Amino acid sequence: MTQKQGYVIPMPKNILIDLNVILDLLLDRKGSHASRTVLELSERESHHLYISAHIVTTFAYLLEEAKVPISEIQHHINWLIETFTVVPIDSTLLKNALRSRITDYEDAVIEQAAIICGATTIITRNVKDFNASSLPALKPEEYISEL
Repeated sequence: MTQKQGYVIPMPKNILIDLNVILDLLLDRKGSHASRTVLELSERESHHLYISAHIVTTFAYLLEEAKVPISEIQHHINWLIETFTVVPIDSTLLKNALRSRITDYEDAVIEQAAIICGATTIITRNVKDFNASSLPALKPEEYISEL
């Protein structure tokens, strides 16, 4: 009797997105095409995109400082919440960030959020800030070239 070969359904890749990649799109910065391609991965079943909860508040603060109307800010925040899975920040994550080899605390929080959500990669414009990370960090262009 022969066994039927089953189909293997690949597990989706979890990636954590840094705020600077999101800002690429909003500000139409150099490299925004690659950032858009990474963010469009959320539409595929092959990828789950995450952000750390503190990114939402930082994003809102930056928009407020830029004098963006409140209705637009709310629209953008809603887009963040609908597009990404938000990793909650709790005392355990914050304590683990203190023990990280990353010296910049905010980046250490991002690393710990990535660990919690099971991310395989952190996508950021500031790869050098994650040299000591326990997870690889790639620029959007680098990540999409590996797809």
